[in-house]
Amino acid sequence: MHRLRCGVIYTNAFADYIAGLAHGPRQVLALEYLRASTGPKKGSEWWRMEWWPAHRAPEECMFKIGTVPVVLSRQSQRGLKNRCLDWRNGQVAVLS
Repeated sequence: MHRLRCGVIYTNAFADYIAGLAHGPRQVLALEYLRASTGPKKGSEWWRMEWWPAHRAPEECMFKIGTVPVVLSRQSQRGLKNRCLDWRNGQVAVLS
């Protein structure tokens, strides 16, 4: 397991998974994680990944997971702090 400076933890399996995703040069992987804290969807989680041009990513939100440059929004950083990103059974798992 590895920890980013923002407190997000990730496994080697997750790093290997995103390293295998197709992308072009000078692109970063934008990872977005949301979890409803109130309302009828309280506790529901959403996960989204998409490739962005590197110039679009704010420097303070840039990280590297394995060899892949990633951008995590401040909201995603807060939601994933001290949580672990893993790749299990063909899907991303967020573990407490």
